[in-house]
Amino acid sequence: MDLMTPEGGTIVWTAVIFVILAYLLLKFAWKPIFSMLEERETKIRESLQAAEKARAEAEESAARRLEIIQEAKKDAQRIISDARHSAEKLSQDMLTKAQKEAESLLDRAKGEIEAGRDRVLQEMRDLAVQLTMSATEKLIRKNLSKEDHRAAIEESLARMKDVN
Repeated sequence: MDLMTPEGGTIVWTAVIFVILAYLLLKFAWKPIFSMLEERETKIRESLQAAEKARAEAEESAARRLEIIQEAKKDAQRIISDARHSAEKLSQDMLTKAQKEAESLLDRAKGEIEAGRDRVLQEMRDLAVQLTMSATEKLIRKNLSKEDHRAAIEESLARMKDVN
């Protein structure tokens, strides 16, 4: 017997065993395998759909986040712009107030200087009148009347105004 050449009985038994094995596999193994494959295919399809849905939601969420970020940037720019405008206005207001205060102080100082000058001039006039009266009295050696005093004073004041 040659192992490589098939004999008629071996072929028949091989075919019968193959058919029985195919029938048993079909009845007991392939149906559960096919049902498991169908279940797995269904699960994979559902997983793919869920993954697609999750991807779409993630893209939508990313788009919303991007919108929120852009709105936040706009708000931040607006807040910064408002703060700059407020700071400029405050600075301008403070500068205006400082200028008004400086002008007020300058006007007050000018008024005080004028009042002091007027006071000094009045004191000088009074001193000049006293000196004039004293000198006149010494020269004349007598007391002058009130009218004489008044005329002498007015004449002295007129001369002082000419000097100023």
